[in-house]
Amino acid sequence: MSDFRNGYSLPQTADMSVDAGLRSFMLGVYNKVAIGLLVSAALAYVTGSVPAVRDLLFSTAVFPDGVTRLTGYTLLGMIVAFSPLVILLGSNFIMKNPTSGAASGLYWLIVALIGASMGTVVLLYTGASVVQTFLITAAAFGALSLFGYTTKKDLTGIGSFLIMGV
Repeated sequence: MSDFRNGYSLPQTADMSVDAGLRSFMLGVYNKVAIGLLVSAALAYVTGSVPAVRDLLFSTAVFPDGVTRLTGYTLLGMIVAFSPLVILLGSNFIMKNPTSGAASGLYWLIVALIGASMGTVVLLYTGASVVQTFLITAAAFGALSLFGYTTKKDLTGIGSFLIMGV
């Protein structure tokens, strides 16, 4: 009876030292994500701005006022637009035990396809608004990841609150 503790435990001291391996891994992840964002942005710009590429993915028509406008997707454009979703959903079934090379290849394939499919955003909005949205998103991601990394807090609990802001 004397060992009964009511579920209380002694306070634990937090180890505030920096794990060099974790730091190196996280920097590698952030670098890969940053390069992926740049590749996606470049492909979105090329898809929306270069007429030869744009004509492969989007159908055009000449209207009675003499102006050529985009009217929709071509078959290739539909494939490019929906392939990231299909690949992401299918990767759950295909890659049960992925190698690092297969996972990296899948990442770069999805980055390229999302970038190409985001060409419609470049066509619909001004370049300034696209860049502004990108910078706001990057700043929010950087601030939240820095907060989580330095305070060692789990930010999962505020996820539902943040998604309501979207």
